[in-house]
Amino acid sequence: MTRLALAVAVAVLIAIAIGTSVSQAELENQIFTSKRDRLRLVVPRGWRATDQPSYPGMLLWMLRSKPDGKMVLTAETFTRKVYCDWPVECRATSDPLPTKLACALRQKFTAQRIRVGPVQAGPKENEQSGMPSVWFELDDGKQYLRQAVALGEDRVVSLTLTAGSAEARSAHVRAFEQALRTLRPLTLEEMGSALPPPEQVVMQMVVDAGVADAGAPADAAPAGTATFESAPATKEAPVGPCGKR
Repeated sequence: MTRLALAVAVAVLIAIAIGTSVSQAELENQIFTSKRDRLRLVVPRGWRATDQPSYPGMLLWMLRSKPDGKMVLTAETFTRKVYCDWPVECRATSDPLPTKLACALRQKFTAQRIRVGPVQAGPKENEQSGMPSVWFELDDGKQYLRQAVALGEDRVVSLTLTAGSAEARSAHVRAFEQALRTLRPLTLEEMGSALPPPEQVVMQMVVDAGVADAGAPADAAPAGTATFESAPATKEAPVGPCGKR
């Protein structure tokens, strides 16, 4: 197979894998689920929602008018790097992880001269589900937000309410609290057979399709390409020692 044909074949496989990955998020009857991030949230009544991602990590948009308000659900992988990026003074406290994360965020916002309120405990439903949360309010005089952060086993999740005034923010607080209360990890039964990451799907598709130079032995890698080990890498715990910075 020529290099051009190989490139086309791999590109097609990547597109299939990405499409498969996106399909792991569903929004049906005001219930949002993401198997990729293992999350579930109920959209408040009267809010328009879309799960079409516009940037990496963005899972769900929720919109409401009269007064205008927006809620955004995001998620990222909780890694050692993420943890070690938090300021030392935040990591060194005896507070729960969500409070340490809120401490890190508050420091960033304060440095940008954004007014930030005190950190408040999230609903007990989040903690009971294994995803404890906290929230705080902030504003720059033009945009008024309430942000909640929650931590699962390997996910950092954020739910943010944005409005154009303090009054509009207050008008949507109840809906924000309702949405946050329903945020939880998917159960094993709800997960079913979770799909592997896209890059793993691509590599397996390449192998299964026999994408290789025609004259090469069946067990040889194409010249100039990297080989991949099939054994999974050891997963590092997010919380642990941080090197000197």
